[in-house]
Parts: sequence; structure tokens; C-alpha cells
Amino acid sequence: MTPVFQAAKDVDASQDVLIDLFGRIEQFFRRLDSYTEVRPTTAMMDIIVKIMIEVLSALAIATKEITQKRASELIHIDLSLLAHVHVEKYVKKLFGRNDIEDVLKRLDILTQEEARMATAEILKITQNVEDSVKVILDGAQNVVI
Repeated sequence: MTPVFQAAKDVDASQDVLIDLFGRIEQFFRRLDSYTEVRPTTAMMDIIVKIMIEVLSALAIATKEITQKRASELIHIDLSLLAHVHVEKYVKKLFGRNDIEDVLKRLDILTQEEARMATAEILKITQNVEDSVKVILDGAQNVVI
């Protein structure tokens, strides 16, 4: 495989990672919109804050990588060499340090925790509703008798 072809393949992979990251951020903000309509518990709020921190971290990493990419473009070298060297450095930075992948892993863990917490809270609310309905039914039976 030629270096230029490999570099192009690596760029595609790094773009896929960024697209995945931004997709996850979008989904989080959609869920966050729901949380503004229903008051989250303290435990859920803690998870939301942790996710928000990871989202900000991801945006900072992406911004830093894009900024470094633009700064490196200011160096004047043969265009084909620049493309190869620049792409290779960008991909190594993006994947070598694993910053983006680490953020994605942490977001996955936090999202799973968020889902489990939401499920537990739904169970709790359902139980409270069931208890309330029983009280109402018991009261209605006592009035009818």
C-alpha cells in the first residue's frame, strides 16, 4: 500500500471517528432537552454533568487538532510531501494519543450509566404511581361501601 493511499485511508478513519463523536454529542443534547422538561434527580444530574464535561473535553480536543492542522499548513513544503506528512502527523496525533478514543470510551460508559439510572428512576416513579393508584382505589371502595 502506498504511503499516500494509506494516509488517505487514515484520514477517512479519523473523519469517521469525529463524525461518530459529533453524533454522540448531538444525541446527548437531544436527551438533555428532555431533562429540561422533567426535573432530574441529584444522581441523574451528576451523570449529566460528567457527560457535559466529556463533551467539552471532546470539543477541546477536536478544536486543538483542527487548530494544529491549520498552523501546520502555514509551513511551505512541496505540496505532495506536505499532504503526506501533514496527514500522517494528524492521524498519528489523533490516534496515537488516543484522546478522542478515550473520550468516546468515557462517553460510552457514562451513557450506559445514564441509561441505567433513567431506568431505575422510571421504576421508582412507576412504583410510586402504583402505590398512589392503590390508595385512591382503596379510598374509592371505602366511599362506595
